[in-house]
Amino acid sequence: MSSTSSSNAANSTESAQSARATPTYRLSRIAFTCYVLLIFTATHWPQLKLPGPGRSDLWIHMSVFSLWTALLAMTAWLGPRWSRANITSCAVATLAYAAFDESTQYFAPGRTVALDDFGANAAGVLLGSFVLLAIAALKAKASARKSSPSARKASPTMP
Repeated sequence: MSSTSSSNAANSTESAQSARATPTYRLSRIAFTCYVLLIFTATHWPQLKLPGPGRSDLWIHMSVFSLWTALLAMTAWLGPRWSRANITSCAVATLAYAAFDESTQYFAPGRTVALDDFGANAAGVLLGSFVLLAIAALKAKASARKSSPSARKASPTMP
């Protein structure tokens, strides 16, 4: 590799790292960390019962892990915020945590391990991932439309 290309790669890495250190990313990371602590505590609290008919808690499981996936993706810890690789990595990491979370409930008094809970967690991860991928595709399409030469010609300019 030439010194110019290695220098460009280093600059690209530095700019990506500095972009991830902005206040928006810090806020995302703080929010995610607080959310993790809250959810871990709630899912391991002894004898915690949620009110509602039947297994309405499955909707809560789905919502919790959908939001978990989205918050983790917004931290950009696993790649550029709206990249497919980041969203996919976040989905895999969230699924792994969901399995860990469900299996460790065995050790919490009054809690049980339930496959339907894990299924709802996984459905939430998938839902969150699909929503993130759809938003990423829309953002990419809008960005491509803005930067295309035909879009610049078509847009009126003010004198």
